Amino acid sequence: MRQNIAVMEKKLPPKLDREILKQLGIEQLVEIIIDQGKSIENLRNRVVELEKEIEKLKVSRDLETIT
Repeated sequence: MRQNIAVMEKKLPPKLDREILKQLGIEQLVEIIIDQGKSIENLRNRVVELEKEIEKLKVSRDLETIT
């Protein structure tokens, strides 16, 4: 599942600074933390996918140089 950079940029949350966060209630802060946890997990999964793809490309490149 490849994602276009533009698509990923659209999914980025608005930048949160200290002053904005101070104005939020506990429920809103909890929601932000949960959303960030989900985003981190998605990014970790994507990194793993990309690392696997890199390894496949390395193997493919190595096989091409042998022949």
